[in-house]
Amino acid sequence: MHAPIFIVGYMGSGKSTVGRKMADLLGWRFIDTDFFIENRFRKRVADIFRDEGEAVFRRRERVVIEELSGMEDTIIATGGGLSCHSDNMELMNEAGLTLYLEVSDEVLAVRLELCKRTRPKVKDKTGEELLSHIREEMAFRGDIYRRAKVIVNAEKLVDEEDERRLVTRIVADLRAKGYLPQAIQP
Repeated sequence: MHAPIFIVGYMGSGKSTVGRKMADLLGWRFIDTDFFIENRFRKRVADIFRDEGEAVFRRRERVVIEELSGMEDTIIATGGGLSCHSDNMELMNEAGLTLYLEVSDEVLAVRLELCKRTRPKVKDKTGEELLSHIREEMAFRGDIYRRAKVIVNAEKLVDEEDERRLVTRIVADLRAKGYLPQAIQP
């Protein structure tokens, strides 16, 4: 049994995509904290933000990350802001391995423009306003994300082949560094 791997980074960095593929490759469980929160509290993240506010959402994230930090053989894709509140990053670093998917602000803006209607904090922002918002948040969040034990450039995730290559490289690197056991040879 192995401690969990927490994937952190800004929204749109590929945390859920990479996490799901890593879990498949390793034969581990995959959990997305936003979906976990929605199931636990029976309310969509966007509705929690709208009806109860960000502070309530962040408290719920904390409860969930405390619970998930005890799981083994699990890849956990965290919400973009989860690492930056309370001492969540420290908790995750103590409980398992943290992996930061680093992506430039400009690439994040392009990715988020394509799916922003499902993202409450950016759904009404466009173009330069969106990029400015990302830059402002990353000025604070970037330093926190970089406290992760492993930092991976996820800039070039364009298609499934890119995703497969990145995940294969991440798993190989984690094995080489001793974070994961070596693959069992047939």
